[in-house]
Amino acid sequence: MRRHIYPLAALLALTAILLAALPAEAQTVTSTQPAAISLFGMNTYFTGRERISRDGDAGVATLIAKGRQIGVAWAREELSWGNIEREGKGLWQWDDIDIRIGAAAQAGYGVVGMLLTTPAWARVGDCGVRTLRYIYAGVRAESYWCPPASPQDFADYVRATVERYDGDGVDDAPGSPRVAAWQIWNEPNAWETWPGSPAEFAAIWQAGYSAARAADPTAVVASPGLYVFDGQWQDGVGHGDGLRFFDEALAARPSLWGSFDALAVHPYMPDVAPDQPGLYGSISLWGRLSTARAWLDEHTRRYGGPPKPLWVSEVGWSTCTAAQADCYAGAAAGVQQEAGARGQEQQAGQPTAFLGPMATGAYTDTSAPQLDSAGLAALVGKSEDQQASYLVRAYGLAMAAGVQHMSWFQLEDKFDGSAHNFWEEAAIFGTAAEGYRAKPAAQAYAAMSGLLTGASFLGFGGLSTFAYSPAALSPQARFHLRFLTADNRLVDLLWRNSGVGTVYLPLEPGRGAELLDRAGAAQGLSIVGGAAQLALSESPIYLIQSISPGLTIAPASLDVHVQPDDPPQQLSIVVANSGSGAISWAATTDAAWADVQTPAGQGYRSLLRISLSPAGLRLGSYSAILRVSSSAGTSDIPLRMVVSEHVYRRYLPFVGR
Repeated sequence: MRRHIYPLAALLALTAILLAALPAEAQTVTSTQPAAISLFGMNTYFTGRERISRDGDAGVATLIAKGRQIGVAWAREELSWGNIEREGKGLWQWDDIDIRIGAAAQAGYGVVGMLLTTPAWARVGDCGVRTLRYIYAGVRAESYWCPPASPQDFADYVRATVERYDGDGVDDAPGSPRVAAWQIWNEPNAWETWPGSPAEFAAIWQAGYSAARAADPTAVVASPGLYVFDGQWQDGVGHGDGLRFFDEALAARPSLWGSFDALAVHPYMPDVAPDQPGLYGSISLWGRLSTARAWLDEHTRRYGGPPKPLWVSEVGWSTCTAAQADCYAGAAAGVQQEAGARGQEQQAGQPTAFLGPMATGAYTDTSAPQLDSAGLAALVGKSEDQQASYLVRAYGLAMAAGVQHMSWFQLEDKFDGSAHNFWEEAAIFGTAAEGYRAKPAAQAYAAMSGLLTGASFLGFGGLSTFAYSPAALSPQARFHLRFLTADNRLVDLLWRNSGVGTVYLPLEPGRGAELLDRAGAAQGLSIVGGAAQLALSESPIYLIQSISPGLTIAPASLDVHVQPDDPPQQLSIVVANSGSGAISWAATTDAAWADVQTPAGQGYRSLLRISLSPAGLRLGSYSAILRVSSSAGTSDIPLRMVVSEHVYRRYLPFVGR
């Protein structure tokens, strides 16, 4: 094979000419959005049409800001076909979506876009019959969840939508916001959101995936969010475990295995804690994630291809109270009671929320749900304190299980309570009428994302007594998870799944320690014999161990050779902390020819940019000092610039094939 050798300088000049020749709309659009999928996401629904009248632009702007303030990095959004192309084939209505996606992108969110629902003109002909196939306790499927009659129509919508939000500057929404990850539909294993067969779903899934990747080959296209229980459960009235549904779709279309880049699951368990004592291990949160990972591994061996990451695209706990009629599991559990039995009429068109098998007694070793005096299954809503603790425990376990991305359900209810739905109260901010008040779960999310964004899971610590046994009932246990943060702090996350107790955690040599509660507030710390004395309860705590900060600079000096007519030399210096945490710094020089481009900075590791200019200088050697003063000390960096009549530069060859 012939090789071609080019001088590097000539190649760079040629590249610059070619880039300049591109039309403006074809050049890459810069963005503050994250470049890679990360853990901390949220079901935000900024694009919901309900927001237009209920929240308005000001309300949505407030929610966008609140999400970022608590550390939400990824917004999961609906880009509904039923809204975007509702008037007919090719009659696109993008305006509202453009505005909301643009605002989220501008705020720095990565976006996971859900591609779902079917406009009236595109639905199967027997849609009306399908929506009435299973009727129980007033539940029915809405017609917009019907399958499309033509997978190609669905693919056309997917391709147009992905192209509009691929952020490449070509045929994009205004400002070229990027939707970097997508999901085809949502919970198709529940009849209410897919009144069709697994085989029918496999057809639109595969068509949609191909269309999305054709429009944006760099996009991540995850599976639809699949409700999971034990991998096999089904109830005979249109609901089944998501992994079972996926198996049936694969049986109909084996090539579907190549049509997703991540497996997204919804391990809802709203009436119990994620690690509840007395739960069979297989249906605890850890058990469901373990089952999903084992399913992925086994199917990868069977079908081939690289390992796929595991996502949780929805999980949450509702804070419904006994005063709210929709806070009972009875209707969803199949307990055939009329809504009027508790003196309430169900609002027309607002189905009772499906809660899965938990309300039937399948969760534990009990044989039937507990009923109240009206014959309805027991209240399953949780207190706001429990919601906050379960959020942290769920995220901690997900990180320990290797989950790549996790999206809490939800930021704030787009219906503002009007849908009379159990899941509305899973929001961690109150409604507009409540001034978008932050629940304890919002504070817990902020503390956890602030501490553990980018952290690595090191393993279960020595105080952990948790042991997983799929077929056994989970015992009371201590949970001790250890993480190493990106700024070199050790973070121990600890809690009990029941009761209280005092433990002693030996501290690492050379590290100081501080104790934070679930909301990130500092707590008094007692150290006994080199160990931290910790009171554990169902409310998680964090023990942070840090090394004292120290300033490091690289390179330790700068030396450049220039000609009098050379442009300013742009150089970078790495300012870093040899200890733990972020440091703040400021930089100055004592020479006019040395201009500090970034006079201040902050972080565990950051860049200081400086410009050295020979303009107006005679031939000769010039010296100066760059002083970096920081919260971790001060360092002087020698600068030398030699101005010569001729500077001989040599370039390494560029080798191409």
